[in-house]
Amino acid sequence: MPARMDKHILVLDDDLFTRKLIGMMLERAGYRVTSVATAEEALETLATSRIDAITCDLMMPDIDGASFLEHLKSNPEYAHIPVVVVTAAGLSGPLEKVRSIGVAAVIEKPFLDAPLRAALEKALGTP
Repeated sequence: MPARMDKHILVLDDDLFTRKLIGMMLERAGYRVTSVATAEEALETLATSRIDAITCDLMMPDIDGASFLEHLKSNPEYAHIPVVVVTAAGLSGPLEKVRSIGVAAVIEKPFLDAPLRAALEKALGTP
């Protein structure tokens, strides 16, 4: 677990319950977690903290997840950060768009702990 403790995950989701759930799952797995509700907060966190991976919802009130990911991937400082999209099932159009942007994985809600951790471990290269 020590390899995970040095990995800092940013959880971006406008739903408080989902943020807390993902945060608890990842902390229990040994990751450091910062949770935010808006894309603006995510960008502020990225500017002030070293983030190793991001989980991101697609449907958010301030900016849709695809637009956030386009902004993220177009910025050389953040383009290397792997992103796992966690979103509602049945969003085929937006999912195709984010896959073309380049995300590490897409996990559909409702989800279990194991697939989320496995996607992050693969993206981060940690066992």
